[in-house]
Amino acid sequence: MAVPNYKLSVVLSGHSLDVRCVATTKEYCILSASRDRTAKLWHPEGVKDFVNVVTYKGHKNFVSCVCWIPPCEAFPDGLVVTGSNDNTILGYNLQDGMVILTLESHDNVVCSVKPGRDSGILLSSSWDSTAKVWNLNSPSSIPVTFKGHQAAVWSNIELCNSTFATASADKTIKLWMKDGGLITTLAGHTDCVRDLTVASPETFLSCSNDASIRLWTNKGQCLNTFYGHSNYIYSISMNPGVENGFATCGEDGSVRLWAGGDCVREIRLPVHSVWSVTCLDNGDIVTGSSDGLVRVFTKDPARFADEAILKMFEEDVEKMIAASQQEIGGFKLSELPGPEVLLEPGKTDGQTKLVRRGMNVKCYSWSAAEGTWNEIGDVMGANPATEGKTMYQGKEYDFVFSVDIKDGAPAIKLPFNKTEDPWVAAQAFIHKNDLPQVYLEQVANFIITNAKLDTLPASSNGFADPFTGESRYVPGSGAPAPGLPPPSARDPFTGAGAYLTAAAQTDNNNTSDKPLIPHDSYIRFDQANLKAIHDKLKEFNSKVGDGLNPLTEEQLENIVKSGELNSTYSIETITLLKKILEWPKEILFPVLDITRLAVRNKDVNGQLFDTTFGPNFVKYLLTLLTPDNLAANQMLAMRVLVNAFSDLPGEMLVLAARESLLHSIICLTQLNNNAQIAATSLLLNLSVALAQQPDSVDLADCLGQLLNRTTDNEAYFRGLVALGTLLAESPNKLQIQTKIVTNSQLHNRLKRDGNSAPSEANLRKIAICSQQIIRLL
Repeated sequence: MAVPNYKLSVVLSGHSLDVRCVATTKEYCILSASRDRTAKLWHPEGVKDFVNVVTYKGHKNFVSCVCWIPPCEAFPDGLVVTGSNDNTILGYNLQDGMVILTLESHDNVVCSVKPGRDSGILLSSSWDSTAKVWNLNSPSSIPVTFKGHQAAVWSNIELCNSTFATASADKTIKLWMKDGGLITTLAGHTDCVRDLTVASPETFLSCSNDASIRLWTNKGQCLNTFYGHSNYIYSISMNPGVENGFATCGEDGSVRLWAGGDCVREIRLPVHSVWSVTCLDNGDIVTGSSDGLVRVFTKDPARFADEAILKMFEEDVEKMIAASQQEIGGFKLSELPGPEVLLEPGKTDGQTKLVRRGMNVKCYSWSAAEGTWNEIGDVMGANPATEGKTMYQGKEYDFVFSVDIKDGAPAIKLPFNKTEDPWVAAQAFIHKNDLPQVYLEQVANFIITNAKLDTLPASSNGFADPFTGESRYVPGSGAPAPGLPPPSARDPFTGAGAYLTAAAQTDNNNTSDKPLIPHDSYIRFDQANLKAIHDKLKEFNSKVGDGLNPLTEEQLENIVKSGELNSTYSIETITLLKKILEWPKEILFPVLDITRLAVRNKDVNGQLFDTTFGPNFVKYLLTLLTPDNLAANQMLAMRVLVNAFSDLPGEMLVLAARESLLHSIICLTQLNNNAQIAATSLLLNLSVALAQQPDSVDLADCLGQLLNRTTDNEAYFRGLVALGTLLAESPNKLQIQTKIVTNSQLHNRLKRDGNSAPSEANLRKIAICSQQIIRLL
């Protein structure tokens, strides 16, 4: 069957993290749900554009799914429904985004919400291994629960014969009666079943992590199996643009269009993960993906994007395809699974998996005792060898070692090039030969010794060895300086013109037994002497060169006023602030100081951390956290990131960059008191945001490393509050406990401080916090 050629129509940007779900509503509107804790309504405008008219907020965690419930008795205007990692379902007024319904019955992530066939019926499914049917016309009624799956239920639909079907990570589909009674279990898929859709009055479709689609009768007979994707399939939707057709998307970065059981069209996107696909009534296809964007594709030439945009899109796709073919540790990126693979338990203790995270690869090891996958570290790439001395399996290598693993068994060949990372080569060797993970360090050291490596290759980010996370170099320290915030008031600016901020007083009476952890709100740096900052800006403004134009006195005054809390400002002022952030790094610190004050204001926060300027601004701040940067710039860049949490745009972008941020902080091995306080304050805000997330273990590990070298009491206290917050609320509490206990330096200090009775107020806070953490251990 001939299928029209689909091309990109429009790209919708507004989310700051992955778009995990897209859905449609009336009048060709689009709904999107994101890991940035929001959902959005996009209204069509003109021939091919969409405008974000409402942003739905209220969840405390990632929004994993969204749907539209048509008007019903209880909600005559209809309802936007979202499910979240906070285990709740929220219903919103379509037009103003007001939360008008809260459903709390699931015990884990709500991963799917869909409308039923009857008015006011909502279907939900969850990682708690159940699915539910809610009657929204009677919100207080108890939902019908489908209970019987052995793992997460990814999807729940109502079939045309008034029965229900559920898809689960236990690799099965189950059919249910309306009252919750089980009819039958359908086997056939060999991996997690991710999504379901009604295909006809008599049939439905399923898609799976096994890269297949199956067509079933409503009674459970498998009629056909379709193949076309090369990796996990996450979402499936019937396509009115193709007769008897449907669309699928998945981990291979593509959308595929199907007709008559054949894959008749592939649409590649410049992403690794296309999380969700849905189809508009006019045949246009909508996707949500891992780059935080919503894209619309069309077969109508009138709605095609401009030629320049199409060309740029095609170039981005080509770059992504080329990047996916690169090899890391002997494995193609495109052939490695994404993080979803970690939802399945390991088969043996010590089993390892290489997992693609964006353009990076991480290695995980299964702990049977803990029942979790523990991250070992980053797998770093290597340039292909251009000169070799020994041929092995069709490739040239500088060395091909013979390794005796077991007495009486033949030696195993270990190929290695000097341009490779020895840890990567060791991990590939272990993986290929199914050896215990405990051999990693032994094999890596064998390579380093026998290849006579005087220096190790630099990792891709210059920060750490793969798998160990330890620094490859010790950065130089900045000049020591007193601490701020309390008890000291001095900023660490060097030279005769150094200025002082106003003193900030600590509540030294906080010595009761009131729990200090978990902490549930963001902190920020508010204290400043605006006149002193103004004077320093004026002094440096007269010295700018290299093609940078100095500002007028009025412009400088307006920039300084933007640092006042709840101040008014003009767009021109923010444009000027962005401009002076380009000043040479030697004179940048007062600009950073006024910026950290300005981002406390909602509108400034939205301007500096929007989707256009914001990502590059965060990347720029991260460049200031390299060990060779000025100590003042390091400290103030972290303060800007702390105060970014003052509003949602800044919060979301900092969270999106958290992995790079943790790497940067770990590498700042010599921090003065100010920088220590800034670093632990930043990690405290991250802890408040991520405490209930599975990936909070990385954050706990960073905190442990930082606390071991923290000498300032206020900084150490803030770090303890952050660590205690994670320990109290993380779903991976056991892993965090293990990290603390095995960090002997930190664990011993916690026990020592927890048993002390100091008279000084700051030390009393540390003692109380240490006691509370020890109790949690």
